[in-house]
Formats: sequence, C-alpha cells, structure tokens
Amino acid sequence: MKYRDLGRSGIKVSEIGLGCSGFWGDKRFPEKSAVAVVQAAFDEGVNFFDTGSNYSNFNAEPRLGRAVKEILKTSSRDRIVISTKAGSNVGYAPTVADDDLYHSDFSPDALRESCIRSIKNLNCEYIDVFQLHGFKLDLLNDEMFKCFGELKKDGLVRAIGVNTHFKSDLHEIAKFPDIFDMVLIDANLLQLDRSIIIEELSNVGIGVAIGTVLAQGHLVTKKIGSLKNLSFFWYLARTLLKPTTRDFSKAAAPMRSVLKSIEGFTPAQAAFSYMLRDKNISSCVFGTTNLSNLKDAIFASNKILSDEDARRIRLAAAKIPSLSR
Repeated sequence: MKYRDLGRSGIKVSEIGLGCSGFWGDKRFPEKSAVAVVQAAFDEGVNFFDTGSNYSNFNAEPRLGRAVKEILKTSSRDRIVISTKAGSNVGYAPTVADDDLYHSDFSPDALRESCIRSIKNLNCEYIDVFQLHGFKLDLLNDEMFKCFGELKKDGLVRAIGVNTHFKSDLHEIAKFPDIFDMVLIDANLLQLDRSIIIEELSNVGIGVAIGTVLAQGHLVTKKIGSLKNLSFFWYLARTLLKPTTRDFSKAAAPMRSVLKSIEGFTPAQAAFSYMLRDKNISSCVFGTTNLSNLKDAIFASNKILSDEDARRIRLAAAKIPSLSR
C-alpha cells in the first residue's frame, strides 16, 4: 500500500481508504463479517477509514468503533486515520435523496456534541478528520470558524473537512484553505471533468479524497451485492431510486467494456489505478461487504496503468455526457 499527504493537514492516508457505511453498517449484515472487513483492510495497509455519525441508521459509526477497538489492542492509535461526519440528523441510507440538508444542524453546539459523541462511538481519543456532512454558504461565518478552531485547540480533531458533491460548493470551499483541510467528493471515470475542481482544491492545499470510484458498482460487470446477505436488494434499491445512481447505470456500459479489456488488471483495479494517476487525489474511498472485492481494490495501489490504456479510458470518457453537478 502506498500513502499520500492529505493536503497540508500533516496526515498521511492510504491510497485506498475503506468507506464504512451503506450495507456494511446495516444491522442485517453480520457484525462479525463487518469487523472482518475492517481488520482485513488494516492488515493490507489501509489506514484511512471513513464513516458518518448518521450512516446506516446511526449504526455504522459505533460498529466501526468496535472494529477499531480490536485493532487498537495490538496497534498504536497513530497507525489509523479515522474520519467521520456531523450535521445530518437523519439515519436512513442515502438511496432516494442526494442530500439531506433540510434535516441538518450545523450549529457550533451541535457539531461539538456530535464530535464528542463520535469519539465515544469510535473508541478513539480524537477524530483525525471531522467533516461537515453537506455544505451551505451560510456556514462560512466567524462563529463556525471559531468552532472549528476550538475543536482543534481542544485536541478533539486534527483536520476539518467537508463532504459535498456540488461544484459550486467546492469552489467556495477552495477560498478558505486556512479553514478546511480536506474534502470528500464523488469522482470516477464517468466524471473526469471533476479533475478541474480537484486541481483547484489541491493547488490551495486542500486535500481531496474521492468516493464512488466504481460509479457505485456500475463500472464492474459482476453483481454489486449478494442475495445471501441481502446486500443485493440494498444496492438495487439505490440503483433504482437515487438519481445519480440511475445516471451512472445508463452511462457505464461503454466504459465497462474498455476496463474489461485492459490486460493484467481487473476492471476495478483499472478504474482505481486511473484515478490514482492524478496526484491531486489523496485517497480513493471504497465501501464493500466482500473480502475478495476489498483485496481487489487494495491491490490497485501497487499497479501502474500504461499510458496507452489511460488514453483508451480518456477516449471512452470523452463520449460520455457530463454527470458532474
């Protein structure tokens, strides 16, 4: 596993991070299996684990905490980078809506309470990366900036970030590199135009982690869930109901063909390897309940895509209408 700087935060993160949300955090997915995914990722060199206070109906964060507790029995705290989010008050999986800002509380008191609760849930002494789960322009005020500074000063967090997927938000965030240390955004081979905003953020010192690298499973040909553990139905619901996921489903077929044809790579590895060619990206965050799929993604960190294969991917991407927001 290779590691990269998360902007100017002083934090180094693994090129592949583990997203601990979705069906992984669902109570229907066995706790033992969920913990095994985290442990396997850590054993393979993953140090970046991302979750959210409300994920999986508020079950994902404490579940990750129980996995972290096991890791810390034999490893030091500084070997793991824990990222979580605050602000959202709804616990449903994000299948229907693209955001839940109408059900959010970003007040300084609420953020501090959420941070303290997350530290308890995650069985850690502090939060490495504390993100706002969503973004509104009115958050850019002195009261909020003071809150962030106090969280750092009190040793509760190391870095402040924002999880948002809208380019208009990201342009505003780029104006405040002394406040925001990182962002977590969606980016994949169907959204290569995002490289412009990613570069803009990186140039001012804001670290960029990306999610949905496999376009929520639509860049690989095998099914994205399992009938055995019911994850198939969870991911099917997301595909049918969430607008961005429907867009990915419609646009992905030509790119799947290119990825499948690249020798020496699985389609997933080719997708990850291409995105990691961009040195402005600190980490690709990937969520799964399958150990085989996990290792498939992790091994991409040590693979280098040829210039010719990268060219073929760019040509395929150029024919896809922009899916960025």
